[in-house]
Amino acid sequence: MELIDRHPNTQFVIDHLGIPQPLTPPVPAEPWVDLPKVLELAKRPNAVLKVTGACTLSHQPYPYPDIWDLLARLFDAWGFDRCLWGTDWTRAVEVVDYDESVEAFRRIDRLSETERSMLMGGACSRVYGWSLYKAAGARG
Repeated sequence: MELIDRHPNTQFVIDHLGIPQPLTPPVPAEPWVDLPKVLELAKRPNAVLKVTGACTLSHQPYPYPDIWDLLARLFDAWGFDRCLWGTDWTRAVEVVDYDESVEAFRRIDRLSETERSMLMGGACSRVYGWSLYKAAGARG
């Protein structure tokens, strides 16, 4: 937190929810123990949170019902304009399935379409200064 505070004009991207995540099973007994620290980080306007690997923190199979209340706390603290989604399945292929980690976020009824759109690409485009045209490789 001190580094972020010392550099208020620098954009920081906090990866993996700012929470240690398993590379192999089993999921730790208390995977969300550092959640209060991540909620505190949300007070820094020059930081954004990558919501990568969230499904690796679930003790339950798809659609990972035990992570959504905790994610809601993160979304409330950070705002959807500062949350960037990602599967992180290449790092955690032994823990999560790619399709299920995508579909869990695409199908959850706890997100509005506006929230889902911001989480699944809108915030990333904003943070990195991408446009749809640039992302698609168009010129102009």
